[in-house]
Parts: sequence; C-alpha cells; structure tokens
Amino acid sequence: MLFLRAISSAPALLLALTLTYTPAFAAVSSAPTAQEERDARAYNNSGSEKYAKNDLDGAIADYDQAIKLNPGLVKAYYNRGLAKYDKGDLDAAIADYDKAIALSPLYEDAFINRALARDDKNDLAGAIADDTEALRLAPDDSYAYNNRGWSHYRQGDCDAAIKDFNEAIRLNPGLSQPYNDRGVAEREKGQVTESIADYTKAIELDPQDDQAYYNRAIARDDQGDTDGAIADDCAAIKINPQYADAYVNRGGVKAEKEDWDGAIADYGQALQLDPKNSGAYNERGLAHYHQGEADSALADYNQALELNPRDTCALNNRGNVQHALGHLDAALADYNHALEIDPKSSSAHNDRGIIRQAKGELAGAEADYNEALQLDPKNAEAYGNLSSLADARNDWDAAILNANRAIILAPSFAQAYNNRAVAEYHKHDYDKAMADEDQALQIDPNDEIAYNNRGLTEQARGDLEGALVDYDQAIEINPKFPEAQHNRAWAKWYQGDVVGAIADLF
Repeated sequence: MLFLRAISSAPALLLALTLTYTPAFAAVSSAPTAQEERDARAYNNSGSEKYAKNDLDGAIADYDQAIKLNPGLVKAYYNRGLAKYDKGDLDAAIADYDKAIALSPLYEDAFINRALARDDKNDLAGAIADDTEALRLAPDDSYAYNNRGWSHYRQGDCDAAIKDFNEAIRLNPGLSQPYNDRGVAEREKGQVTESIADYTKAIELDPQDDQAYYNRAIARDDQGDTDGAIADDCAAIKINPQYADAYVNRGGVKAEKEDWDGAIADYGQALQLDPKNSGAYNERGLAHYHQGEADSALADYNQALELNPRDTCALNNRGNVQHALGHLDAALADYNHALEIDPKSSSAHNDRGIIRQAKGELAGAEADYNEALQLDPKNAEAYGNLSSLADARNDWDAAILNANRAIILAPSFAQAYNNRAVAEYHKHDYDKAMADEDQALQIDPNDEIAYNNRGLTEQARGDLEGALVDYDQAIEINPKFPEAQHNRAWAKWYQGDVVGAIADLF
C-alpha cells in the first residue's frame, strides 16, 4: 500500500511593516485633529516595533489605538492585518486588508497579503484575483508572480503555475523561493529531474532553505535514490530541528529500506514535535506491523483515527492488522467505513474482498476485486486475489489467466507466482509449477507457503527427500503451519517413517 507524503512549500510572504508614510486614501466622515494624527502615527510606529519583537497582542492593541484616533490611517489597518494573519485569524486579517484597500485602492502590498490570507483559506480564485490586481499595479513584482503561481498550483493548474514561477525567476533570479515552488509543480507533472535541478538551485541561493532540502529528498526518493533522500532529510533537520515533516519523510524512506527500527524512531521524533500528526501515527503503525508488533500497530492506528476519523489510509491499515489478528468482522467494519468515506478506493475494495473470501463469501469477494480493477486497472494485487479466488473454485485456467495479468503488472509479485503454481500443480504441469515456486522463493526467501507448495510438487514428482526439505523450511519459518506439518507427515509415511509421521500429525 502506498502512502502518499505531503510536499512542504509556501509562497514568499511580503510582510513589510510600515511606519509613517501614508498613501492617498479616501475621505472619512470626520477628520482627526493634528494632535490625533501625530498620536495615531506614534501608536502605529509603536505597534510596528512590538510586531518586530513578535509581541502580536501588544502590536494589535497599538494599531487599535491608532485606528481609533485616526480611522483613515491606511497603514494601521494594513499592519494590524499582518499581525492578525500571524496569529492565524485569517478572517480578521482579510477584513483589515479590505479596509486598507477601500481607503487606498492602489495599495499593492494589501492586495498581495490579502491574496496570501485567501490562499490559506482555500479561496484560490480570490487569491489569484488579488495577485493579478497587484501585478496590474506593479507589473514587475516577483513576489506577486510567485504567490499567484502557488495558488495556480494548488488549483491543479501546474502549467499556469510554472509560467508564473518562470516570470518570478526572470524578474528576480536571486530569489530562492520561486525555484523551490517551480520544483514542486514540475514534480507534480512528473518532471522529477527538472524538479531536482530547481531544488538544487534554491539551495545554492539559500543554503539554509530547509524546505528545498525536504522537497529534494522526496524527488530523490521518487528516482530510487534513497541514500540521497535520507541525506537531504538530514540536512533539513540539521537546519530546522523542529521540522516534524522531515522526520516523517526520513522515516518513510527508512521504511522503504526495511529499516523498521530507524523508521519507528523517526516517526516517534516527529510525534514528539507534533503530537497531533495523524500521518506519523499511521506510518509508524505500518512499521510496527512489518515488525510483527500487531498490538503496537493497532494502538497507532487507533490514535491516528482519533485525530482524524476520516483517514481512510488508517482505516485500511487498521483493517489489515485486524485481519492479521484473525478479527475478520472488525477488519470488515474498517474496510466498510473506509469505503463509506471514499467509495472509489481501489485498495479498500481489494482488502475487503480478501476478508469476504476468508469468510467464504466468494461472490462478494469477486465483486470487490472486480470493482478494485474497475477503479484501478493496474491493481496487480486485485488480479492476484482473483487468481487465488479461482484456485479456491478449482477454476485453474482462470487462476492462471489472472496470475499472468498480475505478473505483467508486477513482475516481483511473489503471491501471483504462488497462485499460478497451485493451478499448474492441479493441471499436473509440475515443471511449470516448480519454476513458479522457485521464482516466488527467489523474490521472497521467507515465503513458507511457497516452500509448502514446492514440497507438494516435489512429492508429486516422487522426490520425497526434496519435499521433506521444503516442508522443514516452511515449518522453520512458521512453526504453527498445520498444512506443512500434515504434508510432511505424509511424506514421512511414504518413506516408511511411521513414528515421524505420527509425531507431525499429533
């Protein structure tokens, strides 16, 4: 199961605090006295000093006083908008930018910063409109181009985004952010090599750009350069030790390398920094699952779902753990819930089909596998499961056909070779069955089912010694494998080892 990891990037903020200069503004109902104007400017300047020290509440209080004394002081509205934006009060920030623009319709910076707030509220069309107006007022503003490009990217229009990033770079080639953001859009278009080049340029311009290192790590991982990805995540963390997403990303790459302990440690560090990161719980649960730590995995998925009850990945993953624990009804409930949230999830249909097959509901299982393929025709697991289902129905030709389809899509899919071998065995084509079992074991040397099946094939060919070796190996991998013990007992019986056979059977 693939899990998607988020790309971290944000358009450059133009947060220029303003002191005494005031652009032309519309007339107000009652003009302040000269002393009120001086006092208002003083409060505005005091607010800006407090803002620079990150005293946002103190800054807002001073801007309030400035506006009370002089309701037409445009810069006080603008500056208060900046402070409210930094506090996360987007609606109040937009209201202040609205007032600044109403008083001074040519106020470019107010349009740019209102665009940022609108983008944060997912009002992407409004953000693009504001940046476009800013560019009408100041056609050479690289920040406005970059910010508009980011809003285009978030709308899904990568071509328009890249066009704006190109213009931002032309106007200001020494600014790192447009290279970083263009890299994000290029990767989205599948242009991974180009995105790496842009992230590298961003780092060259700003060696402390932790986001560029983080994004380059993701792109390098796309290209299979896991060592390079880990090196970039390490660089991002060195620059910003509080960068929780970089720990999550590095944990994901370690998981790809099957360094489960390292992955779990990174996810744990991310959760110390960001205890509400449901994605980190989800991915740590997956690492615990691969470690055979089902209870720890279940606890992590429960925590992920407490934080985000509509997390379909966590529901699917928890269903997988419930299945592994033999809790079929609980697993089925998780898959059903995931499909209520996202009926078009191919993986959830596939996984629910597995549970239905395990419960003997073969028609329902087949319906789920077919729906999974309708949603994702390249779902090799669904073809593999249709092959398994056909084996269960003794439909050997269908089993081979679907296994072939799975192997075409995923040549390293051990289960598909196993399924095809079962059908070939029952068709008495033992040479092909042996070849497929050999291939399954080459892919996964710890596949006890493949050892058991190869033992059966060897036994059918009269090679009892070879069969016993494979049954032994299957039981060594999984001492609680009753089918392998049963098959070994019969092989021993045929060899005349009655005592050994009875020991395996009882």
